[in-house]
Amino acid sequence: MKNPFIYTQIVTDEAFCNREKERSDFKDFINNSVNVLLYSHRKLGKTSLIRSVFKELKNVTPIYIDLFGTTSTDDFIKNLLKGISEIYSKPQQLAKLLKDKIKSFNIQFSFNLDTGAPLAFPAFIPKDKSPALTEVFSVLESMSKNKNMVVAFDEFQEVANYKNESFEKTMRSIIQRHNKIAYIFSGSQRHILFEMFTDYKRAFYKQAQNYPLQPIKTEHYIVWIKKIYKKANRRITNKQIIDIVNRCENYPVYIQEFFYRLWNKKNVTSSAIEETESDIIKFREAEFISAWDSLSLNQKKTMKLIVLSGGENIYSADNLMKVGFTSSSQVKVALDMLQKKNFVLKNTHYAVQDVFFKKYIRIL
Repeated sequence: MKNPFIYTQIVTDEAFCNREKERSDFKDFINNSVNVLLYSHRKLGKTSLIRSVFKELKNVTPIYIDLFGTTSTDDFIKNLLKGISEIYSKPQQLAKLLKDKIKSFNIQFSFNLDTGAPLAFPAFIPKDKSPALTEVFSVLESMSKNKNMVVAFDEFQEVANYKNESFEKTMRSIIQRHNKIAYIFSGSQRHILFEMFTDYKRAFYKQAQNYPLQPIKTEHYIVWIKKIYKKANRRITNKQIIDIVNRCENYPVYIQEFFYRLWNKKNVTSSAIEETESDIIKFREAEFISAWDSLSLNQKKTMKLIVLSGGENIYSADNLMKVGFTSSSQVKVALDMLQKKNFVLKNTHYAVQDVFFKKYIRIL
């Protein structure tokens, strides 16, 4: 039997665990053309949730736009065109649609090397971005005249760094007219997204329903994993599943990786679970060394401080002394940079974002 666990790709079908409530909520939002702000820490499965919902939709056309790594309005337009291209199989249909709507810049056409589908991209984008942005969105509006649609912008917080003051205002003025399109704005940098959608001075103020994505509950993992093991005539106990889920702190991607590697063990035992955790840390050691070396001395001390204290009472004199700090101000500066670099996150307390990086730091 093929290994049923996936951790390096988007998770779908049987490899996707539960999220029944979330999937139901999103299908309801989409069917009623409600815009949604989906946010969570990284590795909690936002993209997999979106893709899973898209596969289940009926009579709704989904478009997925990945904005990760984009740095400008030009990049946004390119990626939006790419997303539109992906739902067309015939180049002639795509070419006619775009040529009828886009006048401010030239379009070039190619083919996706992986799928063979047509691919449209701008030959150039003029200095004045507003007409170009308006025209690309008019393509979506035209497509929605005969069908309901949903457009997901993944890692939407990237647009905050475009340094284009009119971008958000232009985009809002356009999408608020699209009554047959549901927009999903998804991202992992909560503070940026919150500022964009909850600050009354910003263009996207109250333009979407807030939807924080929570970790999957342990009881759902038990049902899902037991089903997979039973199908393969393998044995695993509830206690063992709970142990592994706790080690991975309920993060889907880490649980998928853990069970992917555990699947290759002959039997699930306490020693096999310990070995699997050690294997993961050894396998990712080069990555962890590189990440650790990229930090300043105070950032390294702060990471150790968070691990040793569990992220609580980090400014207490005893905790500061354990890692060699003489001033809490040093910690505050380091924490700010670590959060910006996505090494550290904060809810009720500070935590190292990567579960296995935290385990690696603990043994340094």
